[in-house]
Amino acid sequence: MLTRRTVRQSFSHALGNERGSQTVEFALSILILMTMIFAIMEFSRAMYSYEFISYAAQEGARYAIVRGYETSESNCPASSPTSFTISFSCIAQQADVQNYVKSLALPLINRNNLTVTYNTSLGVTPDGATAPCSNPNSGNSKGCLIKVTVNYSFGFIAPFMPKNASSFSGASEKVIQQ
Repeated sequence: MLTRRTVRQSFSHALGNERGSQTVEFALSILILMTMIFAIMEFSRAMYSYEFISYAAQEGARYAIVRGYETSESNCPASSPTSFTISFSCIAQQADVQNYVKSLALPLINRNNLTVTYNTSLGVTPDGATAPCSNPNSGNSKGCLIKVTVNYSFGFIAPFMPKNASSFSGASEKVIQQ
């Protein structure tokens, strides 16, 4: 028969027993450690995406400026296996710049989330002149300012991170050289 004294001794013995406490401490520690590791990985991936967007805008603008209005189209292939003009003598069109920038996408970048805007009709040259750049048909003329803007919708994949997508944007303005 259990007496009060026996129950009290059993209860105090159970409170003083520390078996299994290491398992609980390990579980809590590993949870915090894994959360920190995943957070570092996700923010590193976000910085990687941000840096790529800046690089892609610069490379897209570079691609466009070396393929200006006055270049020869005689060497341009009718179709290209990579779906953008490869030859340096071809005039860059909107679709060419978009496809070129998307072809630069690195392994962790989702090409479907990239949007590229290529604007050659800004209407001014770097020295402030309005002609011929204001004419959409001659917006690729030598000396005209072009702007390539790349937008990317970034989403975290870790379960504890925000589910709404962040948007990164990069832009580059350059002067058409040819």
